[in-house]
Amino acid sequence: MAATGGTGTTARTDASTASGVLDAALAWLTDHAEWFGPRWDDHFPPRDFAGATVMELLMLCRLLRRTDPAPPGAAGLERAAAELARDAVAATAPGGEGENPPYRLWTAALLADLGRPADGPLADARALAERRPPRPPGAGASPVLALELRHILDLAGLAAPADLPGTAPLYDACVAEHAGGTGEYDAYGVTHAVLYATDFGARPLPGDAARMGRVLDGLLRAYLDEDHLDLTAELLLCARIAGGVPSALERRAWDRLARAQRPDGSLPGPPFDAGVLAGRTGERATAYVFRTCYHTTLVTAMAAAHAGASARP
Repeated sequence: MAATGGTGTTARTDASTASGVLDAALAWLTDHAEWFGPRWDDHFPPRDFAGATVMELLMLCRLLRRTDPAPPGAAGLERAAAELARDAVAATAPGGEGENPPYRLWTAALLADLGRPADGPLADARALAERRPPRPPGAGASPVLALELRHILDLAGLAAPADLPGTAPLYDACVAEHAGGTGEYDAYGVTHAVLYATDFGARPLPGDAARMGRVLDGLLRAYLDEDHLDLTAELLLCARIAGGVPSALERRAWDRLARAQRPDGSLPGPPFDAGVLAGRTGERATAYVFRTCYHTTLVTAMAAAHAGASARP
């Protein structure tokens, strides 16, 4: 598998395309930050945890912190995300409906990692997890859920329960469970396993990186052919984390994402339907675009940030 990035015109072209996509995506995410918080509840069904969507925004902010120089708008997005995350946790009482202790803890850990230590309800979430660590998922659940929990506890600096294996064996279990499949369920299982096992690219894969690279390469080609932009972005991110992606495939992926980006900076997810949007106006149109575009826009920004797109070639 060819090394990621490389030198010459191809690498510069890919980085330039990704930079433009990133800048527009960050502007859209910042403009719609409130939709990750209270505006969600005005239009969409309740989430398992009120901070679940803004928690994803904090994950992006961590990746943006790793870029040098930081892309335009990163600081403003982080401020908005941190404020919304604190409000979401404060609005969810421990033991109440929609609390989701692991995700409350994850939110607190993300904020602390961004230099915004937990206090008040966030400190309470951490204290509760220290007293009663979240339990591993039961038999029959995908090992990705156990790896997710391990990632949360490691990020929070908390000891894992004795019956929760370490990152490496959990990652191996995820590969065994999902790497042989090609459907959406398995493709997302693979990408999430890579992200959690590497702390979103902060450390090397614990397993056979070359094998995972081949798996990701095949999935990226397949979902790019299907025009599945959400998985295209996640797979592009994970392929870079695994060590590389063929330059022609990477260029094709970034060109497709750039062409798909809407004039407002968002990228349409699988549920997006231009015909449905055409029948909506005002707040209903804004809500539809957010619900069907936010995740693909966010993961595309993650892929661009990890690629170092902000370091203008």
